[in-house]
Amino acid sequence: MRDLTDEIEEAQAKVAHLRIRAERPSARLEDEFALEKARNRLLTLELRNLKQGSDARGGSCHKPRMRGAGSAGREGQVLFNSRTKSEQMPRTARERAEAAFAAVQGTAVVKKGRV
Repeated sequence: MRDLTDEIEEAQAKVAHLRIRAERPSARLEDEFALEKARNRLLTLELRNLKQGSDARGGSCHKPRMRGAGSAGREGQVLFNSRTKSEQMPRTARERAEAAFAAVQGTAVVKKGRV
């Protein structure tokens, strides 16, 4: 697990460096893509670290959501949430990583620019 924290620290340093390069007035599109890639890597590492921590405590990240007893369907039956077409829009890797990271932390996910 120490290796993972070292990787996270290196990724944080790389993101900080690339953010400075991408915010310059003379920044190229490649600089912004490199920053996006580094941020995705950092989020992936942090998510992996959080998942390992929850697995060590005996928890599982993949638990089905159950509806209440008064809702439609049989009592005691596990019903998975179905998506509407608006929620099935393709998302970027960054949005998926941020959503997964927020889900592990237990915070609400705010969709930017989507209704």
